[in-house]
Amino acid sequence: LAACSSRAAREAELAAAEAVRAAAVQESARLEQEQARQQAAEQRRQRELRAAERAREQAEQERRAAIARAEEEAEQRRQEALEAAEQAQLAEIAEAEAQRQGNLDRITELERQIAAVQANASNDEAVRQILQEAIKVAEELLDVLTTEQAKYENTDADGIPVEPLAKDLIAELEQRKDELVRQASSR
Repeated sequence: LAACSSRAAREAELAAAEAVRAAAVQESARLEQEQARQQAAEQRRQRELRAAERAREQAEQERRAAIARAEEEAEQRRQEALEAAEQAQLAEIAEAEAQRQGNLDRITELERQIAAVQANASNDEAVRQILQEAIKVAEELLDVLTTEQAKYENTDADGIPVEPLAKDLIAELEQRKDELVRQASSR
C-alpha cells in the first residue's frame, strides 16, 4: 500500500511536473508568439516610420523645390522688370537725345536763316550806302555841270568860256558815279 501510495504520489508528481512543463512550454510558446507579434508590430512601426520619414523627406524636397522655383521665378520677374525699366530708360534717353538733336538742328537752321537775313540786311545796307554815295556823287556832278553851264554864259569872242572848264573833275565824278552804279548792280 505504501508502494501504491508512493507510486500514486509519484505519478501525481510526474503529472504535476508534466503540467508545469506543459504550462512552461505553453507559456514559452505564448511568450514567443507575443514576442513575434511585438517584433512584427515593431517592424511594422519601423516600416511606417521609414515610410513617414521618406514621405516627410519627399515633402521637404518638394517644398524646397517649390521655394527654389518660386525664388527663381521671382528673380526672373525681377530681372525682366529691371530689363524693362532699363529699356524704358534707354528709350526715354534716346527720345530725349533725338529731341535734343532735333532742337539743335532747328537752332542750326534758324542760325543759318538769321545769318542769311543778316547777310541780306548787310548787303542791303551796303547797297543802300553805295546808292547814297552814288546819289551824292550825282548831286556833286550836277552842281559841277551847273557851274560849267554858267561858264558857257561868259565866253570870249571865239565862244570859248573865259573861265577854264573842269573837265578832269567832271570825268572823275562820272567815273565815281559809274563805279558806284556798277557796285550796286553787282550786289
